[in-house]
Amino acid sequence: MQKPLIGVLGVKMPKNLPGQKVTMDYVNEAYNKAIIRAGGVPFLLPVLEKPQDADGLLAMCDGILFPGGADVDPCFFGEDPHADLGMVHKDWDSFWFYALDYALEHKIPVLGICRGMQLINIGLQGSVYQDIKEYKKDCLTHAQKDNRDYPLHPITIEQGTLLHKLVGVDKLYTNSFHHQAVKKIGEGLKVTAHTSDGIVEALENEDGSILLVQFHPEELQDSVPETRNLFKHLVERAATRHK
Repeated sequence: MQKPLIGVLGVKMPKNLPGQKVTMDYVNEAYNKAIIRAGGVPFLLPVLEKPQDADGLLAMCDGILFPGGADVDPCFFGEDPHADLGMVHKDWDSFWFYALDYALEHKIPVLGICRGMQLINIGLQGSVYQDIKEYKKDCLTHAQKDNRDYPLHPITIEQGTLLHKLVGVDKLYTNSFHHQAVKKIGEGLKVTAHTSDGIVEALENEDGSILLVQFHPEELQDSVPETRNLFKHLVERAATRHK
């Protein structure tokens, strides 16, 4: 039986190589490994200049992963750029929003991680703090300098939620690599986890077809084994749709 195909949205970034500068479409290997470990087959969805040209690729997806990456351009949630806004790419954002609309229309399950969570929340009429200092100046450290697999801070998970069912605990230590955070909650989403300083760490919708986390579970597969279940859930939902 064919394994579920999980499209992983690509990141478009310039890279300096010896004597030359190139632009690369890529995705971190950790995402692919986590999908494979969960029983799926990942493939790259590169950022296309004309998003509709990706319809054939999106139609192949049994599930879609929205990974981490750069900030979302604030024009997409009606704000001017904050002084601490990071690098943005409007064409990259537009392609990801198109993929989100396609997934919603065709009922494709999605997992959003870090930037992926923020962009999906924005796509559902939510917004983000362009920098955490907009929310609170004395927040916890949310951009850790430790290794990516190091669980730095705990998050509190709401009982009765999909995330709680998947990880099986009320409190989970996670990693953290972000300077933006969810502000207005998108339509159809509910907060399912937060840190002690109030930063939203997870969102989900009613039927579990959208699962969003601010941390990076792909990097915690061995150090926090409970995070494997997030990818397992995506692959299982994708397998059901595939059938």
